[in-house]
Amino acid sequence: MNALFTVVQSLTRVAKWIALATMSFMMLFITIGVIGRAFGHPVLGDLELVQTMMVVLIMFGLAYSQAEDSHISIGLLVDRFSPRIQSLLDVIGYLLTVLICFLISWVFLGLGLENLLGLVLTTDLLGIPLYPLQFIAAIGFFMWGMEALLKMVLAIIHFKKGEIRKRKEEVSH
Repeated sequence: MNALFTVVQSLTRVAKWIALATMSFMMLFITIGVIGRAFGHPVLGDLELVQTMMVVLIMFGLAYSQAEDSHISIGLLVDRFSPRIQSLLDVIGYLLTVLICFLISWVFLGLGLENLLGLVLTTDLLGIPLYPLQFIAAIGFFMWGMEALLKMVLAIIHFKKGEIRKRKEEVSH
């Protein structure tokens, strides 16, 4: 089990650095595009390139957000339950996240394969094929699901031991 934790966390770190590199390149590219436009020499297809880079940025950032508990959660109702019920709801929430992420990943994998082997869909102006982005989306959702699976395992362990797992926002305040 520790090997799975190590592999998933290592892949999440790699995905985080890919997302950060993509964001850095986007900032540089947008700056060049704005300056070029100001001097009457716009970059052809800058909007399409930024949109495709946003897919990479978001998809590779999902797993890291899960690992850091950075996804939005509202405890308006859940915080009123006992800590044991809260732990049980955490397990259920992580289970649903895992199932939905794996399902979405499977769908994007199928779409990517369909577009790779069949009619290749591309962007309008630059003709960038969409199937690599669909594979990236499949990887991103799969990684998010794997991180949620790790959190679910930890939540089950905490639930069985009867431990109260402090949420990140509770610890920081």
